[in-house]
Amino acid sequence: MANRPINEDEAELLIEEHLRERGWNLTDFTVTRKRWREHLDGEEADRVFFHEGRLAAILEAKKPGKDLWAALEQAKRYARTYKENTGHNVPLIFASDGQIFLRQNLKANTLPERITRFPTPAEFGEFFRPQAVELHGTLRDYQRVAVSQVLAAVQAGRRRMYLQMATGTGKTITAAGVIAKLWSVGLIRRTLFLVDRDALAVQTVKKFKTHLGDNFNIERATGGKEDKHRDVLVTTIQHMAVRNRYQEYDPAHFSLVILDECHRSYFGEWFGVLDHFAKGGAILLGLTATPADKETVNTDRFFTDPGQYPGPIYRYTIRQAETNPEVPEWERLAQCIHFKFHTNVDLEGVHDMGFDFEPEQLGRAVDVPQRNRLIAEKYFEDILGTRQPVKTIVFAASIAHAKNLRYALIEEYNRRNNLPPNDAAAEKFIVAVHNEMPGARELIEEFQKITTPEERKAIIEQAHKDPNMAPRPIVLVGVGMLDTGIDAPDVEVLLMARPTKSKVLYVQMKGRGTRKCRDTGKEFYKLVDFVDLARLEPVVTNDTPGIVDEPVEQDEETLVQRERERTGTIEKEPFEERSHTEQQMVIADVPVHLVFSETISPAVLEELRRQVEAQLKGGMEREGLKHRFVQTLLCWHYFKGATPPDHSFLATMGFDLSTLRDLYGEPEATLEDFIAVAMGEADFETLRRRREFEKWALGKNLKAAQREMVLMVLDFKRANPDITPEQLLRSHLLDQAGGLPRIKVLFGGLDKLLALADEALSLESGTLIEEENYGNRT
Repeated sequence: MANRPINEDEAELLIEEHLRERGWNLTDFTVTRKRWREHLDGEEADRVFFHEGRLAAILEAKKPGKDLWAALEQAKRYARTYKENTGHNVPLIFASDGQIFLRQNLKANTLPERITRFPTPAEFGEFFRPQAVELHGTLRDYQRVAVSQVLAAVQAGRRRMYLQMATGTGKTITAAGVIAKLWSVGLIRRTLFLVDRDALAVQTVKKFKTHLGDNFNIERATGGKEDKHRDVLVTTIQHMAVRNRYQEYDPAHFSLVILDECHRSYFGEWFGVLDHFAKGGAILLGLTATPADKETVNTDRFFTDPGQYPGPIYRYTIRQAETNPEVPEWERLAQCIHFKFHTNVDLEGVHDMGFDFEPEQLGRAVDVPQRNRLIAEKYFEDILGTRQPVKTIVFAASIAHAKNLRYALIEEYNRRNNLPPNDAAAEKFIVAVHNEMPGARELIEEFQKITTPEERKAIIEQAHKDPNMAPRPIVLVGVGMLDTGIDAPDVEVLLMARPTKSKVLYVQMKGRGTRKCRDTGKEFYKLVDFVDLARLEPVVTNDTPGIVDEPVEQDEETLVQRERERTGTIEKEPFEERSHTEQQMVIADVPVHLVFSETISPAVLEELRRQVEAQLKGGMEREGLKHRFVQTLLCWHYFKGATPPDHSFLATMGFDLSTLRDLYGEPEATLEDFIAVAMGEADFETLRRRREFEKWALGKNLKAAQREMVLMVLDFKRANPDITPEQLLRSHLLDQAGGLPRIKVLFGGLDKLLALADEALSLESGTLIEEENYGNRT
């Protein structure tokens, strides 16, 4: 580039020569430039540059003497046109006359600068490598702990793991944090995010673009060749499996595969997709809101590496999400007010498929006109205490059941508003959806729009005035479409009219109401149970290091009172004190069992105690007694919901601490330990280790941040028992936690951290290593 060009053609030749020297392939440039003309409204940029299939930079060439700053403005205009036509930003623009190069970073919004050389393809790659550590700072504390747990597990060599986080606590945002963190420390390159419904793919792409920014190339899969150039590709598992499309990708193409709702059937007919990328070395990370139990045994089995303990590497429960003081009030989960109306559903003859009932037979069993009318009556009378509906989801068992429930609700609405029985106005805001219904997805999207009480009132008024009004659902009756993929934080009522055996399905359905809504003032939601789903309510415990469950101080009567004050309605107490706990009555030939109190009646308690005592005295074998203990706990939760079992109740039932220790052979376990193990929430070894660590950490006066870092190192050393301090430093494990500066702030130096981790590890082997045994470390 020593010779000065005299015209634009010579400038072009010098630019081309320089680009070839810098490693750029110009062979197909003419074809490529014309192919991108349509995105620039028919104009042609002088040079366009790509990074992994995406237009990354534009260069304008001018003859000597022309204003290169004006050329940059021309390139900037091309970039704006490209953004308008494609939705994608062009981060860099250049201008050159063959000797001088100007560069402007549009992504960083900086002024133009003069450079001596054009970047090489490799330097382009470094420029476009996301520096997304910033996102990690926007996460909540509990989400940061989850990200740290994943990072520590990966650095310890695990390739399969899953997170359990309650619905509404930000699993997708946490996943974005995982991607950003693993990418920023060089552990992953491309990510595949799998969902089981197309609507979830759309939502995920939107959230990822918000939280990961333009640095990442994030898109839904289209089936085109550009899919292979995405940094984060979001798609359904079905899209990858159809015609074995996953085989078009090299097994090592994705270094991270994330499975949303990982308790679903990824391990059956879709297993080939996961196995393909696992063989290429991909990290498999599952996300679920569903508590571990016998339904999710496949999840534990699939996401557990040989030699590792089964279960999630991090758990954040509904109770924690409702009460976590570190989370602002409006970002905590809404608390639940339970209403129970037992309608004695006769399921005899309904085929039991093991995990749940056969849907078609179930629909016929529960779709009884009298029951449907009763549900509609109780919805308006006892739940709302008003003639106007609020944002409500109704879970039905079949298409016919959904249709009949919908019209039962419409007829009850008409009756209470003194309208003719056949008035159709309510069809506009009481709507049913199912997979065979045209436009169902659009109705769900309309339902997800937040509506204030004033806006709902306006919708109802318009429905009565305009017979041609398009449906705007306030009450949505659904079959199989509303348990996942619905993000409607202003939902105030969940009507459970579909029996199920599946705890997985119950937790998903309940999750539709758990988000608070600041726009409408929603702090609580009402779960109305007509089919005895309360028996599936999980026992929430927490095995996550550094976070301790706190008891919920507010009882449900307090919540009801606060809800009544918020809405200004006068409604009947759902748990009004009566002289008897239970009442039997018959409505329209349907036997109905109404529970008015959450207390266990003395008669029921005495009968259960008598049975247990008889079995204890009869010398029932241990497994039978363990089963009876589980049944006792289920009995408690049936009446008391999620309230922890009372110790005196267990003792009355014959299961005091001494009896349980003999029964299980665990002389040091607590009552809470036995309850957690019996309900499938933990195992004794995990609880022992957790108890010992918490006791030790308390004695050391370690704060939460210190415990988190010690646990991270402890997990790494468990997996790598022979690792030296020097090897630990080279592993970059400590960098992700803030490096040596943060370690110095928390512990005073690396010596102290490593000594504490070794001391905690020695507790597990029974050989306590005192801190004094450790010399200085570098």
